[in-house]
Order: sequence, then C-alpha cells, then structure tokens
Amino acid sequence: MAALPRQVEYALMALSDMHRANPGQLFAVRRLCEAHEVPFDVMSKTMQRLARAKILRAVKGVNGGYQIIRDLSVVTLYDLIEAIMGSVGAVACLREGKPCPLEHCCNVTDSMLVLDRKLKDVYRGTSVLELLAVHSRQQRN
Repeated sequence: MAALPRQVEYALMALSDMHRANPGQLFAVRRLCEAHEVPFDVMSKTMQRLARAKILRAVKGVNGGYQIIRDLSVVTLYDLIEAIMGSVGAVACLREGKPCPLEHCCNVTDSMLVLDRKLKDVYRGTSVLELLAVHSRQQRN
C-alpha cells in the first residue's frame, strides 16, 4: 500500500500545533523540528511550499516564523499533497504528465484511471481540519 509522503505528515504535525495555538501566533521552523524530531531542511522546505500555496504566511526576521492564513476546514488533503509534492496521482504515469513508457502494452490503464479518480475523491473530500480533529479527540481520551 502506498503511504503518504513524510513531508505531508510533517506538514500535518506543524499545522496541528499551529491550529491549537493562539490565532496569529508565529511558529519558527526550528521549534517545530525540535518538538517533532523532524529534519530542519525537510520541514523548512515543507513550510515554504505551504506558504507558496497560501496556506501559511511567512514572516521574516529574528522574531519571524509561519502562521496559518487559510481556514483549515476548506483546505483539503488534496490541496496539502499538491502544495508539497506537486501533481497528485495514484500511479507514476498519471502523476508525471508525460507519456508512460509502457503505454503501448499496458492493460490496466482504465483501471488505474478509476483508482486515480477514487483516491483523488477521498483526498478532496477530507479536510485538514477533519484530520486534525481526529488527533485532538484521541489526545483527550
């Protein structure tokens, strides 16, 4: 079974901390890395990508950091994956946007298209806030 890329997990970890904090609070990448034992370079790139996707705002300077600027109830898992990883697809040939070298002999193209559509539907139908709420409920129990 394919797993979500680590960067998506790291983004969810950061967004969870940020969502539970005071609105407008800035989060330094280093602080997030220390809290979750995540490599700095990976978390830094992940946060930059979320800022480019207008999910976060980057504030430069000594007291800078990142803050959430979009309502996480309307940011989907699909949006998050796309912001971090680029195009989303169930299999490589559907993700890359270039012809598959096996296209001439592939006998599962239609099946992969169906799978791709279903996965994207799940990703688009799952908000980041929904995922974070599951985590919050488990923390309370």
